[in-house]
This record gives sequence, structure tokens and C-alpha cells, in this order.
Amino acid sequence: MKAEDYLKKAYRSIYNNDFEQAIAWFDQALAIEPDNADIHYRCSITCARSNRLDKAIAHARLAFALMPAQEEYKLHFDRIQAKELTQLAKKRLDSSSGSSSQGSNSSSAVRLLKRAVQLDPLSVDSQVWLAIAYAETGQYVNALKALRDASSLPQDEAVATQLRELEQRIRKTMKT
Repeated sequence: MKAEDYLKKAYRSIYNNDFEQAIAWFDQALAIEPDNADIHYRCSITCARSNRLDKAIAHARLAFALMPAQEEYKLHFDRIQAKELTQLAKKRLDSSSGSSSQGSNSSSAVRLLKRAVQLDPLSVDSQVWLAIAYAETGQYVNALKALRDASSLPQDEAVATQLRELEQRIRKTMKT
């Protein structure tokens, strides 16, 4: 079989919402054409949809390395990296709750989230977590700025409501 045949099967699997099978077909196509940046890119998107972030990053990195002039590959790679940094920062914030290393974990989370926001300035998730990390480090002015930045991004009404509630809690904490 040719790589194109496996790609057709991958797309059919995606259409049927069988992302795991689609990834397997992409892997087959890549076995035939390992230097095909477009296949790596499309596989990365599918892996990201399946919450297989490590594999998504690996394929995004390869797509970008193979064709660095392709802007969509770079943008996708940046978004995936931002998602990874945000997840890592969340873990640091979760592990800092009630621990003796709370300050260093929260400060580390701030650094990770600032980088995530640089990589993907349209990520509401990264902005909100940056606001939370800033609040945990007592940087309330920065927390409110991050919330304002998040509020200016496209979002649904439920997220907008959560942002307003979080802003009220931070303002209340600032007054006490």
C-alpha cells in the first residue's frame, strides 16, 4: 500500500470519530513516508484531540523541523507546547497546595504559564491559570491583568461567568 491509501483510511477513521484507529493509520503512512511533514502535522492534530499530548508534540516538532517555513506547522507546534506547559503548571499548582514548597511551585508555575501565553496568546486556559498562579504568589495586580486578557479572548458564556467570579474572588482577597 501507498502512504496515500493509509491517509484515506485515517481520514475515514476521523470521520467515524475513531481517533485511535486514525493514529494507527497515520503511523502506517509514516512508516512509508517518515519525512512527510504534512502527515506528521495531521497526526499531531489527531493525537492532540485524543489527549495524547506527548505524541502530538513529537509529531508537531517533526513537522516543523521538516518544513520550518510552513507557518501553520509552527503555530500548531507553539499551541501544543503551550498546552503542555499549562498542564505542567497546573500540576505544580496542585502539588503546592498545602506543601512547604508552595511558593517555589507557584513561582515556577507563573514562569511556565507566562511562556505558554507567549506561545499561544489566544489560550484562555493558559491566561486563566496564569491569573490563578499570580494570585497564589500574591501578585494580585498581575492576576487581574491576566484575567482581563483572558476576558478579551473569544469564549462561551460559561467561561465568561467563571472569569467574572474569579475576578471577584481575587479582588476580595486583595482587600483582606
